[in-house]
Amino acid sequence: MLTPVPPTECTTAREAASALLDGELSELEAAQLDAHLRGCRECSAYANELAGLAARLRLEPLEPLELPAFTARRRRPALRLPAVAAAATILVATASSFAIGQVVGSHGGTPTATVGSTISARTEPANQVFGMLRRLRPGRLESGQVIPV
Repeated sequence: MLTPVPPTECTTAREAASALLDGELSELEAAQLDAHLRGCRECSAYANELAGLAARLRLEPLEPLELPAFTARRRRPALRLPAVAAAATILVATASSFAIGQVVGSHGGTPTATVGSTISARTEPANQVFGMLRRLRPGRLESGQVIPV
């Protein structure tokens, strides 16, 4: 005769009973298991039987192996499709940005700033400050000099 399949709550409780023996349950999960075991005779009997079996197995001495045990080496995972798709997307975006920049630049699009103009634009406020300070205190001013006001 076939054994009937327990309800979903019972399946979850039986998996939790096994995890409890290995110390893998959180406090909440342990409390949920305890509540289920108080109301379900079958799962309570299962958990007790499982605990007894685990206790007997843990008391037995370890058996030495007659032959050495080898585990299969894990293969490096093959290149995944999402990684290839991401690389292709980046490549297309970079190429299209470069192409658009070449087209706009070659047809007299908006002028771009040169390195010299960028540097002078950054130093312009500093030069204005030095000019104001020279008017307040004539003489040689250097960067980092303290001027009492």
